[in-house]
Amino acid sequence: MLDYKKDRLDYGEMLIPPEGYTLSRAVAATYSLDLNTLLSIPIALFYAQTLEGIDGGERIQLLDAIQKCPDVLKIYHQKGRIHVPRTQNRLYGLIEDCVCGVLPDSAHASFHPKVWVLRYVKDEAPVRYRCIILSRNLTYDRSWDIAANLDGEVTANDQELNKPLTDFVQFLSDIDPFEESTTFLDELSRVEFTQPAKFNTFRFHPIGFGGYQNPIVRHKGSGVICISPFVQDKTLGLIKKNTDGERWLFGRREELLKLSAPALDGFSPYQLSEFVVDGEQLATAEDGEGEPLQQNLHAKLFVFRRQTRGSRWFIGSANATTAAMERNIEFMLELRGQSDAVQFDRLLDDLLGPDRDAKVFEPFEAKHEATETDQSLEQKLRLLEYDLLKSLDIESARVDRPPTSENYDLHIVIRPGSIRWDDFAVRFAPFNTKDIEALPVSEEGPFTFCFENINESNLSRFLRFEIHHEGEQLRQFLMKIDIDGMPASRVSRIMRSIINDRDRFFEYLRFLLADDFDKNNDSGSANKGQTNGDDAQMWDVQAPIFEQLLISASRRPGRIKEIDDVIRQLTEDTDDEKEVVPPEFVSFWNAFRQMVPQSQEPAPR
Repeated sequence: MLDYKKDRLDYGEMLIPPEGYTLSRAVAATYSLDLNTLLSIPIALFYAQTLEGIDGGERIQLLDAIQKCPDVLKIYHQKGRIHVPRTQNRLYGLIEDCVCGVLPDSAHASFHPKVWVLRYVKDEAPVRYRCIILSRNLTYDRSWDIAANLDGEVTANDQELNKPLTDFVQFLSDIDPFEESTTFLDELSRVEFTQPAKFNTFRFHPIGFGGYQNPIVRHKGSGVICISPFVQDKTLGLIKKNTDGERWLFGRREELLKLSAPALDGFSPYQLSEFVVDGEQLATAEDGEGEPLQQNLHAKLFVFRRQTRGSRWFIGSANATTAAMERNIEFMLELRGQSDAVQFDRLLDDLLGPDRDAKVFEPFEAKHEATETDQSLEQKLRLLEYDLLKSLDIESARVDRPPTSENYDLHIVIRPGSIRWDDFAVRFAPFNTKDIEALPVSEEGPFTFCFENINESNLSRFLRFEIHHEGEQLRQFLMKIDIDGMPASRVSRIMRSIINDRDRFFEYLRFLLADDFDKNNDSGSANKGQTNGDDAQMWDVQAPIFEQLLISASRRPGRIKEIDDVIRQLTEDTDDEKEVVPPEFVSFWNAFRQMVPQSQEPAPR
């Protein structure tokens, strides 16, 4: 079940709709979020392709899917845990409405689940749902993780096993509702999920709200395998109290070093080999190519041996820490099985080899005393970050366009509120803009800020915050805010800034008319060397576009509506001097426009 050589899961493959189905709605929860990873997700959701080779750049093929995302995708994340990308990307402006930050009631708790719930539809077929439970955040992190997914069809009767999952989605919807949530929740309560392969049954375990507790706290067994990157003495003591027999612990070396000797007593501790953790760096040491990243342990799995034959697996987001057991919002999936493939000893064989001599994991030995870290600084930093997210009062935020400028100014009024500043310095700036200096915020206030001359396509609802200590930047994150006066033309402006010449327009048009998405078609490769100059009839000779439009009008009228929306965005209410869509094509399309349906569901891909 966990043979690292063959039992591999691809994040994108897990999101791909079943054969013949299309995505109707997706609700996800994650602790941390990377915007470039989020830009890649539509490839799987709408084009049934894996994420391999998608770099999150401004590829025009992504536009079609990304523009659909705000209508069908909602991602809940720990507020303040959106990573700051190293480069700006105008496409970020199209996914702002997809994300919602969740802030727990305490600075010492986290919103930490990693779950997807997806709804798929197909003509004259039952509605299908998929639930994916992961230990992985929505980032490009390369650590070793674990995941499981369940598929099922909507039935006529409520399914008792689904109530914890339904309660979890209701909890998310109460924080920030998503469209058609009532139908989504009603159907979800009636989905009959297929039993996972090699297991007999399952249980959903949301944690940290509505009376739901971590099941590990009370679970007993005659042996335990605990895989957790982060571990603490108190939780190991609890597991030791609840289990007899063998106790195997797999963690990160740097975290195992923090444990006391009494806490480790009774456990067989293992760490991921340094040749795995630093493997990318070692592999690229000679040629220097690529960007080597650590591949550390990030999976969370608790497996209990039962007194009778059988095992219980708990997969999900919870670490073996006090926060995960007592304070965090988490999500775990319990799998119960009796087959040989899921037994306690079989799992150990997968992890360590039949002779317990595998080289991927190696015995942990504390060869030196654990070094003390500056916990007080980290604690103060955590409190400040929480205060900024909870108490920093953005009294007003608006954009306006000066009469003599083509660009916009962002005006923000901030009241600091009750914040524990200590010796930290805080600065902030608009996100997705270059060469705009971050300005300081302190306990004095209120403050009035004006960030000038921002291009419309770079306007963003994200602010970038930086936290400094003694001249060193310790933390930076993005926070989404409400901004008044955002121009209605912003999405069109983003479109026009990417589809900025005739070659790219026809490249995008052919892509929309194509039957399948070619993930290997790099956005810059098509039409190289062609000129749009005075060749007003270029569209007529490059490809049989007219015939393709007629076919789409008869077979996929929704696609014609999408094309019409794109043409309107590129031609209406624009003062651009350069005509992206040739006038001859606009005249042709005006005649063709009568075939455009007035109202149509998004076309299947």
